[in-house]
Amino acid sequence: MFSLKRWSTPVVRTILFGTVAPVFVVITPLHVSHADVNIHCLDIGQGDATLVVSSSGQAMLIDGGDNGLGTTVIVPYLASLGITELDYMIATHYHADHIGGLDEVYHQVGVNQQVYDRGWTYPSSTFTQYASVVSPRRATLTTGLLIDLGEGVTVTCLGLNGNGLLSPPYNVEDYENEYCLALLVECGDFDFLVAGDLIGINSGGHRDIESSIAPAAGQIEVYQVNHHSSFTSSNIYFLATTQPEVAIVSVGDGNPFGHPHQEVLTRLANLGAFVYQTETGAGGSLPPSDMRVVGNHIVITTDGYGEYYVDGDQYVMDEPDPATDVPGSLQFALRGNYPNPFNPTTSIVFTTATAGPIHLSVFDLAGRNVYQQRFVVVGGEQTIQWHGTNNIGQGLPSGIYTYRIATPDGVGHGRMTLVK
Repeated sequence: MFSLKRWSTPVVRTILFGTVAPVFVVITPLHVSHADVNIHCLDIGQGDATLVVSSSGQAMLIDGGDNGLGTTVIVPYLASLGITELDYMIATHYHADHIGGLDEVYHQVGVNQQVYDRGWTYPSSTFTQYASVVSPRRATLTTGLLIDLGEGVTVTCLGLNGNGLLSPPYNVEDYENEYCLALLVECGDFDFLVAGDLIGINSGGHRDIESSIAPAAGQIEVYQVNHHSSFTSSNIYFLATTQPEVAIVSVGDGNPFGHPHQEVLTRLANLGAFVYQTETGAGGSLPPSDMRVVGNHIVITTDGYGEYYVDGDQYVMDEPDPATDVPGSLQFALRGNYPNPFNPTTSIVFTTATAGPIHLSVFDLAGRNVYQQRFVVVGGEQTIQWHGTNNIGQGLPSGIYTYRIATPDGVGHGRMTLVK
């Protein structure tokens, strides 16, 4: 676990935006003993609360869930980590499910640096309470401002208040989602994007702000899905530009909005991103090969180089040579498994051009990971045989199983039937 030592006063500076080299994914259930950043996507039902902790000990809370959750969920969670005071607090926007608990956390834990938000106002009692309580530390964030959390962990504001696409005053109630802050958390080669309820469509009076944020974000590893995976978020251009490997959906069971919406989950899966959800929600779903409903807080850890971990799953980062590499779609192809149905053995065939680690995961229809195998290949056509057994060699019952192949050049998914 990280040490809660304190560094000197953080540095806040402005940087120029750039793109990040593409990275590829491999999953395996390993754990790290040290990490330079820990990102906690808290399970607070239908809302958002994200805690970023550097190994320097500096801690930032981004959003605080709905009213009451600061006291009942966030403060006890901070205590469990040994965090007695926050360095920073950020409100992405002023809807109650994002700021309702912030005043409670501020009152009970405190903030020794700044409470950042987008400025302006919002016509709600929740906002009035928040603004009143945090006023001693409240400051307006600006595009390009970088907050240094120590030991190579930074948080940069990529945009706010419509990112230049909307005109002031920024207090039109119907545009509150468009006013969201977009924040990029960086640690070495690792990038995590969180942007509250940011909008990605031009429809129904809404404006697409996501597309203007995407080039500044560049390619990222983990995306905390905008607007709880509402159909208004995660447009095709935004996802194609950021190319997240992992998507985190903060959503509440039985929510009245139908989140997560199926079209967004499908776009994420088609991109090859693996989806983790804090709760099941009340909308769409994906097969276990593409999604895991954690039903709890989701923790991401990394030292910024080599690999990162999401809920204990390992993802390997790589930086290919742009002069020699071609897009992954030209390098990776999953041919399927043969025979199918099968008994007792089937062969999964795929092609990958780049030498490196490969990971096979097999899931039953309940979403349980029943088998996994990790190995290294030199490139070319590959065949993996699965004998219908679990990780300790016991035969599995007849049924439908899904599988996921992760390679340096891409990710593939398939379905197979074991018949006895």
